[in-house]
Amino acid sequence: MALREAFAAVLQLLREREGLTQHDVAGAVTQSHISQLEALKTSATLETSKALADALNLPPLALMALVHAAEDGTTPRKALEDALQYLSDASLLNTCLPAAPTQKRHPRELKASKARQEVQALKAQGLTQAEIMKLLGLPQSTVSRHWHAST
Repeated sequence: MALREAFAAVLQLLREREGLTQHDVAGAVTQSHISQLEALKTSATLETSKALADALNLPPLALMALVHAAEDGTTPRKALEDALQYLSDASLLNTCLPAAPTQKRHPRELKASKARQEVQALKAQGLTQAEIMKLLGLPQSTVSRHWHAST
């Protein structure tokens, strides 16, 4: 079973189990969107999944466990046990995780920064641009750009 199908089946099961219509569940997610999800015409985003879990009064993780269990043809207990085992093996089970990604500098930016530092250091030692080009193996335009850059 595809993940989209599993999501639709679980959403429909939970909604009907609680005696709710698509309109009853609608709130942050429109009735039309719920209909499209259940008809396999669209996929749910993480935000939509959380909004639906909230509307159905269950933890988002429970919804995902049910969906993945349906997709794998197993039980929610097995899905959760597998997840717990993975998190334990990866030493993540008792770790507080960041809520946002760290901003990393692009490798080209790091390389350019290093070249600028090298050019500026050699300039401070009294080397000429031609000598720096030869020493660092950089093109004239790169050395000139870093030579004239403010530090």
